[in-house]
Amino acid sequence: MRFLTISFYSGIVLLILCILVLVSPLRDRFSNATQKIQGFGLNLEVSVLTLLVLISVALMSTGIWMQLQDVSTQVRTLTEQKMNAELALQSTRDQLDNAKRIPLTVYASLEGVEDTSKLDVEALTCSYSDGPGPDKKAEVKKASGAHPKRIKILFTDVQGATIIESLTISDAQAKQQWGIRENFKPLQPTLDLSKN
Repeated sequence: MRFLTISFYSGIVLLILCILVLVSPLRDRFSNATQKIQGFGLNLEVSVLTLLVLISVALMSTGIWMQLQDVSTQVRTLTEQKMNAELALQSTRDQLDNAKRIPLTVYASLEGVEDTSKLDVEALTCSYSDGPGPDKKAEVKKASGAHPKRIKILFTDVQGATIIESLTISDAQAKQQWGIRENFKPLQPTLDLSKN
């Protein structure tokens, strides 16, 4: 990089010197002096001043060209770094999104079923929708202890803002289905309180 800078500024200094010679009394002396260039089948005779101008232009052009090559390399490197940073950002967002997902257990009663212990939970399936896209599955188990009249539904990836728009429990054995009538917000519970 240092060589490119020296080359560019040397070309500028040489060009300025040539311009100063052109406006000075030494102009005739350098204009009339000629230099023969032979090689590669060429036989040229040019003035020393013209030769110096050509050399200065060549030095400046080399410096500029090399600088542009360096800039294009930097642009490619920065583009790759930007793509890597975007991938890392997306990965971090996905990790954060997954960290917000939690498993959740909901106890549900089935209309017309007084004792859920008599149900064959192996025949029960649960599907639900929390937005656009295909329906998701939740696991159905028997509830024990304090909830003998309910079944247990296990959601695996619920977020704080999840709104379950539809949920259906199907009994393949009894050919029955149960579903929710309104949106359900599992992590935003509401309570109806009565006066004491």
